[in-house]
Amino acid sequence: MKPKKNILVVGGAGFVGGAVTDILKKKKIPYTVYDNLLYEDRYLKQGGDFVFGDVRDTKKLKSIIGKFTDIIWLAAIVGDGACYLHPLAAVEINEKAIGWLTKNYRGRIIFTSSCSVYGSNEQLLDESSPVKPLSLYATTKLNAEDILLKHPNAIMFRLGTAFGISDDYARLRTDLLVNTLTASAINRGVLTVFGGNQRRPLIHVKNIAQTLVHNISTKKTGIYNVATHNYDVKTVAKMVQKFTHCKIEYTDQRFEDNRHYHVSTKKALKDRVISADTKKDVAFGIQEVATLLKSTRIKDIDSDTYSNIKHVAKNKI
Repeated sequence: MKPKKNILVVGGAGFVGGAVTDILKKKKIPYTVYDNLLYEDRYLKQGGDFVFGDVRDTKKLKSIIGKFTDIIWLAAIVGDGACYLHPLAAVEINEKAIGWLTKNYRGRIIFTSSCSVYGSNEQLLDESSPVKPLSLYATTKLNAEDILLKHPNAIMFRLGTAFGISDDYARLRTDLLVNTLTASAINRGVLTVFGGNQRRPLIHVKNIAQTLVHNISTKKTGIYNVATHNYDVKTVAKMVQKFTHCKIEYTDQRFEDNRHYHVSTKKALKDRVISADTKKDVAFGIQEVATLLKSTRIKDIDSDTYSNIKHVAKNKI
């Protein structure tokens, strides 16, 4: 008889975690959120248990992880800029904590990596393609993957760039490509596009969450690309323009983010590890973010709260 599922969602109070816990609650799967509330000052969401804690507090983690059949590991200093501001914390949280986990936990680990590990490449990239991380963030994710490959029951997802709205409690992120362009269109009526030929794989945050929860029930291990679309920035800008009627200004000025890649999800589709609602495409994400911003439910969309790099710049980690 299989043990009853009991999930620990590490970093579950964050952007992806909000959608993950919604699904777990709907499926009536017991779960506990473990989070240090870096971006929040409280956790009000009902359903599941909550433990306030930092992943660097291995004593606290060790006292609880034995109760769980699966760990969905979302905790990280996310983004190139945020990691640049706090490099020691980025290595400790994104990489060293994973080293500790693999030595102290034998259950299933579901880990969120990033397509950023590919750096810049014109080719369609699969999981065997060369990796060329261009930032500390990408390097720590790649190192964490290497550590987890030694674990007997770990699945790692190289995620495309998230977009959309997570749940009613997690903060909106306006530092993600689709959301950034949509927020700029609504607030300023104009988009400034640097170059625009940079390609990105994209996926709605709820489809990320759906895929993570789906793999509680699979036995697949190893590394998978997970995205639903590959678009260049110009294409996304035109999609935003179509919905918001904003103006687009193009500039040849060099953009500081040199990432440029598009990925194949053939392996993930073949092994049936992706679970996605095809209706939650980029147009859907643009519309839901624009509708939220037009509703004036957010007092100051330029607040540091909605940007990882701005937030961590003013907070100790």
